[in-house]
Amino acid sequence: MAERGKSCENRDCQPLEQPGAGKSIKMSLLGKAALVMWHGVEEAVRGAHDDWHSHEHLAERLALPGFRRGRRCVSPAGEGYFLMYEVEALATLTSPAYLDRLNDPSPWSREVIPSITGMSRTLCRVLVSEGTGVGGWIGTRRFSALGERREEWVDHLARIGGGDLASQAGLIGFHLLEGDSTASARRTEEKKLREREDETADLALLVEGYEREAVEDALRGDLGIGALRERGGAEIGDAGLYQTAHVVSAADISE
Repeated sequence: MAERGKSCENRDCQPLEQPGAGKSIKMSLLGKAALVMWHGVEEAVRGAHDDWHSHEHLAERLALPGFRRGRRCVSPAGEGYFLMYEVEALATLTSPAYLDRLNDPSPWSREVIPSITGMSRTLCRVLVSEGTGVGGWIGTRRFSALGERREEWVDHLARIGGGDLASQAGLIGFHLLEGDSTASARRTEEKKLREREDETADLALLVEGYEREAVEDALRGDLGIGALRERGGAEIGDAGLYQTAHVVSAADISE
């Protein structure tokens, strides 16, 4: 029997080298890269946005080569969104197939995307991914690790996530992502539909769980702003808490 929190029965899961540990771990995320987005939506069109995202956008993206799973998560008050697409590799997000899609938005996309506000969108490599499945709640934190202490920061967070965090009661996953600023900055027709330039994240950590309080507690403990600032050498953003609303995998839409 596999150790609790360390198994990964889905055949799409792959071993990933954990920073600083010199060993392979099993991935909860279905690929070695991810596209992550945080944004708002104008209040009057949130229902239309969710309709578009569930009934066109998710399926459109998951039909592309290398896209494995997508999800939409919403803040408890309903005003903020966190979206993530798990992909085979970072090259998936710069592939001709994906760029062609970004440069030819559908009529429905052209109608909805201008209502998106405060977009933070980053193409990321997966540094650490522990746990199994998809949680009903996800906590996120964006930050920058600066200068010579960057490697120390990544190793510190990898040790937290590579421990037993993902197998604690109420939790099911921990992920550490590293943004690629060059790949994220590429201009496309879809980006032009948004009123402002997209922000990007240097590093992002994600904690998933089936209990809201457990996820909130994880972001107050070793991953809390105070604990992280004590280590110095980083700009730490506020945490965001989101409830999972819709998840689609490539298998769900395959013929």
